[in-house]
Amino acid sequence: MLVLVAASPVPARADDAAPSPPTATAPPATVAEQWAVYRGRFVTDDGRVVDTGNKEVSHTEGQGWAMLLAQAAGDRASFTRIWDWTRSKLQRHDALFSWRYDPNDEKKPVSDTNDASDGDILIAWALIRAGRTWDEPDYTREARRILSDIRRRLIVRAPGRTVLLPGLSGFKGKDGVSLINPSYYIYPALADFNAVLPGPEWGRLRQAGLNLLSDARFGRWGLTPDWVNIGRDGDLSVATKFPPRFGFEAIRVPLYLIWAGEATPPRLASYLDFWNDYGGKPAPAWTDLKDNSVAPYAGPTGFRAITELARAVGGTAPATLPTIGDKDDYYSASLALLAAVAQGEIPRQAH
Repeated sequence: MLVLVAASPVPARADDAAPSPPTATAPPATVAEQWAVYRGRFVTDDGRVVDTGNKEVSHTEGQGWAMLLAQAAGDRASFTRIWDWTRSKLQRHDALFSWRYDPNDEKKPVSDTNDASDGDILIAWALIRAGRTWDEPDYTREARRILSDIRRRLIVRAPGRTVLLPGLSGFKGKDGVSLINPSYYIYPALADFNAVLPGPEWGRLRQAGLNLLSDARFGRWGLTPDWVNIGRDGDLSVATKFPPRFGFEAIRVPLYLIWAGEATPPRLASYLDFWNDYGGKPAPAWTDLKDNSVAPYAGPTGFRAITELARAVGGTAPATLPTIGDKDDYYSASLALLAAVAQGEIPRQAH
């Protein structure tokens, strides 16, 4: 039996209809230049990051990503503004964060106080990086508080493996953890976590996530599902609560593998096989891992940026990534800019 809260901490994706056609590849732009475009389009003056593909709501995923991007672009003023809004509007009585803010609900914009572990991780990682970049110990102390609760409350045992809960509430069946999201394992963050709050849990979580990617491969191309069920015997299957796809969630898995220097040829092969099956054209936005059908439309710019980054790392294409286009929504633009940051940091990762 799976016990799920009414509103699970899962940002909705605009994946039920074709997105705007991908924009043409623009001339290379620096991260700072692309960040200026992103900030002007998606970040309000008070530091709220607006999900333009999801009724203008905000969530910890977006707040954490924008903090990372501001740090990477050297924009301390924006980082401070985004962090202050995040802390004041979303941080709970513990160190974790309520996952969603809905400005359309004037009486109670934070109606669900459950957290989302990827948002918690992204915020903590951004604070660590900012503390290091700007020599600000307060950021590091705040990150350590968040990490303590992540380690204590969100890293748990399931049948046969260590897992990261997607959130504190709504993902445990009576026999243990029943639903996990492989894209919530943000591998490049874990080494930084160990430096700030040392402990064996971070290494175990890294290895458990990599083992999960090896074990949870489905469909014609052997791809990672957006969501995975864990049975009482430890068997893995494509989750039934969500569409059985490699798509708008799992697209982040190869990005985080590459960013962490973990994209070995065997780990990257299935993604490249899928993308390369389309003769150099933009690949479909998703594939159904049950019947092998594919989306009738291509993935947006952010998907193409991850695809091209993977091809470059895999040695099958030059490293020219598409930049943010005029028609990109928050999610596509975020992925495109994150891919650009990852591309610049890959040489510094341990291989």
